[in-house]
Amino acid sequence: MKEQAKALADARTNYEELAAIYASQKREWEESVAELAGYVADAKDKMQFAEAALRDAGLAHYEAHPEIKKLPHGLGVRVTQSLVYNTDTAFQWAQEHKMALSLDRKAFEKIAKASPLEFVTVEEVPTITIPIDTNKLLGD
Repeated sequence: MKEQAKALADARTNYEELAAIYASQKREWEESVAELAGYVADAKDKMQFAEAALRDAGLAHYEAHPEIKKLPHGLGVRVTQSLVYNTDTAFQWAQEHKMALSLDRKAFEKIAKASPLEFVTVEEVPTITIPIDTNKLLGD
């Protein structure tokens, strides 16, 4: 056991030395790119703001013209269905139908889509899709 104890002590020492060097070099690197990291964060914020504004404009266009799903600049409209229901009512229904001790939302929604329930409404939710290709955005 003495050999194994020494091997572990040596391995720990080696690990601690290497981890300290790594942490030091990582800190130095992070400090050297801190200004660039700030620029990247600002650019990301601006990109996300511009994307949200474009989605809002696309959604407004769709709401004014719901028959048009292909929008200018490569944008598209995808309409999904979302079930709207009171979870307490759904849980009560599931218990009455001997389906659950707790509400399994995925299973419940599958059933609700297949055979509509009076306390569940289907809501269409439009989502604006934005092309990844920047050239498509700049076209019409």
